[in-house]
Amino acid sequence: MNRLIEAISNSKKIALFTHVDPDADALCSCFSLKNIIKNNYDFKYIDVFIDGEVRELYNHILRDEVINPKPLSSYDMAVVLDCPSIARTGSCASLLQNVPIIVNIDHHDTNEKFGTLNYVSTRASSTCELVFMFAKNYQLSITNSIARNLFQGIITDTNCFTSLSLTNRTHKVVSELMTYKFDYDKIKEYYFKTNSIAKTKLLSKALQSLKFYKGDKITTMKIPNSLFTKIGASFEDTLGIVDNGINIDKTEVSAIIIEKEPLKCYVSLRSKGNVDVGKIAKKFNGGGSPTVAAFQREGELKIIETDLLNEICPLVPDNGGTDDLLI
Repeated sequence: MNRLIEAISNSKKIALFTHVDPDADALCSCFSLKNIIKNNYDFKYIDVFIDGEVRELYNHILRDEVINPKPLSSYDMAVVLDCPSIARTGSCASLLQNVPIIVNIDHHDTNEKFGTLNYVSTRASSTCELVFMFAKNYQLSITNSIARNLFQGIITDTNCFTSLSLTNRTHKVVSELMTYKFDYDKIKEYYFKTNSIAKTKLLSKALQSLKFYKGDKITTMKIPNSLFTKIGASFEDTLGIVDNGINIDKTEVSAIIIEKEPLKCYVSLRSKGNVDVGKIAKKFNGGGSPTVAAFQREGELKIIETDLLNEICPLVPDNGGTDDLLI
């Protein structure tokens, strides 16, 4: 942290990055750090670059922010947040090539420690938690809007405080954030208690596709692209569906394979801790933590499911019972 605060103090032109198709923790940690620096230091020029689609669900996070401006000819420093590797920044990786100082801030177990400075802790629930701890340690002021962003990054990455990544420190951080002026109940309701009819229908179809392997210890679900048009749902409506698989009593690993576009799939993985899904996702050029991970891959749903099961099944002892599909 000392080297990080020194690098920020000595840099005038800073670029911030996160992973392709960012989630709430990626976006909120990025903009929170940007605004912490802007509010606590004078004469800092800060650009934010993000590759891929930002879901409509997160439009409110971007409301007062600018992303992907015309890049400067050079930057003194770059910060990559919530990203296990430079490759995961997508097309933005080219902007990092000539930056003298790259700071890597992340909580994923699969992080490659690619930075000049690496502020990485797998014990943190989220990257937003790390950003808060950084600001707190150096007594950097946090506004109500920054606290709101940090809160929603933590609440979404912990699945409303139910994930195994939750620690005593996380509870202390959240407790302190809740002393700021913002409607935290409204945030919880927005992410976890507001299901449209389309999302409910999509959940029903996903559950109909549920398959069990290794005596119910592994579950998979599939959502073909055609369902989005048929039901009138969007990719945002898939948020949280994978948790219905991991919440099953005997299940140790759950996966959902979502065909975002024809033959372009997003795979979300969950584990109860005995199988490291972060390492599995890394084999498919994705990443994550031991209990929550994801990757993207082109191909047919069934083929991706088979390839994925070939990686997962050897890691899970057979529990007896009949599988839906023998690998």
